[in-house]
Amino acid sequence: MPFLQSVFCLKGSDDRGRFFASTIIALLGFIFFSVIFSGYLAVVIIVLLMLTAVLTCSTKRRLHDAKLNKNWQLVPGSLFLLTGVLSVFIENSSSYYLLILPALSTALLLTYPSKNSTAQTHYIFGYYGPIDLSIYIKAPVVMKAHSQRIEPTLITDGISEPLYINDSSAEQSINTDDSSSFEANNKQVDIGELIRLKFLSNRKLQLGVIATVALIFIIVLANSVFTSINKKDESIVATDLNEPKVLSNNMVNNIMANKSHLLPMPDSFNLYLSEYRGIIIHWQADQVANGELWSLLSASGDKSCQSITFNKGSEIRPIAVLVENGSDYFASFSPLDSGELVQALAFRGKFSLCGYSFSLKGTQAVLGKHTSYAPFLDKDA
Repeated sequence: MPFLQSVFCLKGSDDRGRFFASTIIALLGFIFFSVIFSGYLAVVIIVLLMLTAVLTCSTKRRLHDAKLNKNWQLVPGSLFLLTGVLSVFIENSSSYYLLILPALSTALLLTYPSKNSTAQTHYIFGYYGPIDLSIYIKAPVVMKAHSQRIEPTLITDGISEPLYINDSSAEQSINTDDSSSFEANNKQVDIGELIRLKFLSNRKLQLGVIATVALIFIIVLANSVFTSINKKDESIVATDLNEPKVLSNNMVNNIMANKSHLLPMPDSFNLYLSEYRGIIIHWQADQVANGELWSLLSASGDKSCQSITFNKGSEIRPIAVLVENGSDYFASFSPLDSGELVQALAFRGKFSLCGYSFSLKGTQAVLGKHTSYAPFLDKDA
């Protein structure tokens, strides 16, 4: 496919529009696929490498178009790969702000005007190079002239017809001169060139941009460290508060007793529905005394059970977490959260609850096939 070949072509030139489109596709494409396939690390890494190759090849062609130093060719791609890997391993949605760094490098490259005069008149979809893209251009429709009978005339005005031709030529000449002068004026005043020169001549503006980028990096990294420390603190507190309390709410007990619609999930946990269509998550874990581990009504108990946490930051609070038979854990959630919870279980990569972590690989297919849980996958449910 010629168009796909032109995307990964290392020769030729890309104009500003095509380079801008390649940058947007790389950045937004990575964010989209990393969210959709958040539970599949290998898939996200492969997509990141492919998009890095697309951005690097387009950068090299943009340098050819602007006739710039080739030392730039690895800068946007390297920054994109580095920040992409960091955002994958930092399980926080704020990590996507790191992509501002490769975005700024490509924005700077966009300020340089095209200087390849040969390529400017032969661009096809913003590309000029060894890959032939002319097949995507519709051939002009040629109208066949119908033969007509020419009536003879007795008097021939030999002056008027040449004058008409000369007038038309003169008009075309004037239009050509106007368009050439318009193009010359456009070349003299290039917005991108003015922005770059203004930026390079303003020391305060440069320091402001550098300080902003550094601040974003510090906030993202600090947020990641704080989140990991907070999880460790919760697990430590959980060991101190591991003694469950006696059930004091008959309503919660009834919810657990009337659970139905068992649905085994791939990673050793089960789903139930309460009589009020609230979600109940069940799993087997360490042996503890029977009773209540966490209660939303009293806001007391094991702090690691106070919310179910998904990758990329989603959290939902359970009504209660109970232990039966010494090792059967049951987390009951409000019916108001059933839609959001099932969608998170289907489309997120993993979740943690009460200090235990579970993978959500393959859960979407399982939920979609069950008649009691499939309706929750509809966002309006």
